[in-house]
Amino acid sequence: ESVQEFRVVNTSFGSEYGRALGGIVNVVTKSGGNEWHGSLYDYFQNSALNARSLLQPEGTSKTLRQNQFGATLGGPIRKDQTFIFMNYEGQRRAESPVYPPSLLNNLTTIRRAKALLGIPDEDLNVLKIKNNDYGFARFDHQLTKNNRLSARYNVEDARDPNQLIGNTEDGGGIGTPSGGRGLFINDQALVGTLNSAREF
Repeated sequence: ESVQEFRVVNTSFGSEYGRALGGIVNVVTKSGGNEWHGSLYDYFQNSALNARSLLQPEGTSKTLRQNQFGATLGGPIRKDQTFIFMNYEGQRRAESPVYPPSLLNNLTTIRRAKALLGIPDEDLNVLKIKNNDYGFARFDHQLTKNNRLSARYNVEDARDPNQLIGNTEDGGGIGTPSGGRGLFINDQALVGTLNSAREF
């Protein structure tokens, strides 16, 4: 909801892109205007509405719960001069992992070996969980007719426990639940730009 347009540049890069190779995808974010506008949205999925994944064998759990929701608000602080645009998005997802055949076909052997070593059994009912929050704010100020100052602030807070290592989504491997790990990200960025236009 915070994206206004995508620009794909595949030849004749400008100097602002540096030493680019192959192609550039430039994402232009929305900005506020002279009228206040906002939106609310939610994207919802669950096991009752979605079909079983083609990669998920029959007889294994197919739990899926997902909500991706958010809101936007943009408008003037001072008409024709100063504007603000904000976006918040959250994601709450819990799903049964897709286990590779190499694990399912050898599960009895793995369980016996772990029992002999006194290691707890594998629990294939563990869910992969995502609890992510994203925030975005953009401030624009028209300094003069030809000069515009912009500032953009992004924040990402991701709390994803039980992410499996080596499952089919990561490119193969055994991908046991006991091999999972937590993925925690807290990232913030502040960017400022000054655009100046000159008449020749």
